Amino acid sequence: MGFSMAPTSPAAADTAPSTLCSGFAACSQGTFTTHGYQNHFSTSYWTMYPGDNCTNYVAYVESTVYGVPTPSFDLGDGGLWAAAAAQNGVPVSQIPTVGSVAVWDGGNSGIPGEGHVAVVEAVGPQDSYIVISQQHMADDPDGYDWTIIYPSAAKNQWEQWPNDFIQFSPNAGVSGPQPLTSAALAFNTNVVLRVEPLPFANDKFVLTNQVSRVVTPGVVTALAGGGSQGRYKITLDGSSLQGEYVLRVSVSGATVRVLHQGGPYTDDEPSIRFTGPAANPSPAIVTVTITRGVPTPTTTTTSTTSTTTTTLAS
Repeated sequence: MGFSMAPTSPAAADTAPSTLCSGFAACSQGTFTTHGYQNHFSTSYWTMYPGDNCTNYVAYVESTVYGVPTPSFDLGDGGLWAAAAAQNGVPVSQIPTVGSVAVWDGGNSGIPGEGHVAVVEAVGPQDSYIVISQQHMADDPDGYDWTIIYPSAAKNQWEQWPNDFIQFSPNAGVSGPQPLTSAALAFNTNVVLRVEPLPFANDKFVLTNQVSRVVTPGVVTALAGGGSQGRYKITLDGSSLQGEYVLRVSVSGATVRVLHQGGPYTDDEPSIRFTGPAANPSPAIVTVTITRGVPTPTTTTTSTTSTTTTTLAS
């Protein structure tokens, strides 16, 4: 039942990052939580297959956090949960609440045929967004992440608004985890910039998300992350240098990913995003490799008009 993140479409390329944290380590810090699932990874809940399984994770959270007893009926694969719950008197609707179970039908927007389930961790004002925690995500460390999803498909990177929400527990949305505010979705993460070759090690760089931050290589720097703040473009500090060199990046650490490696031209800036807080003594490492280059070539199109004379037979 594993599945990979669907390729980003051109229309979604400029959307804000959807993943707020990924992996048990990153999602155990700040405002995030794994609910301790990594410590119960091999235990089955609600007769689900244990381990890296979306249904077992949701069953674990519903039973341990919200006190939901094991259902007396068979839920089946994730995509079948809503129908099974509704047939057995459990409230199912299109209205999200904190602690409810989000359900995706099989085959929708990158979801496998068996469907998928996740736990709703936060709900925005007027249902303007939901934040979910979920297991069995092939591209994430430990198969685990927290993701923000909007009703508008254009604002999401790939995972779309669920088909249904199940409210197994009357405590969901009341005594469970409280909705996160926009500020709570943010976090600070530590990063160290490394530069190759060494002659550039004394140059400074600008990392830009909504604001620009000058970063000195080799120095641990705290940067804002979470939601739309976690995506950064990287440039040399100094406009006179930016047109002469190509920057390419590589990263090390569970909380940072390359969005665009950079190049092949000097105006093709690399970009990265942070998926969770990284603290000392293990900050995320971003390595910038610099080579001399040229801007994107300008293409000139010449239009040639030809005149053809046709003689009609009399």
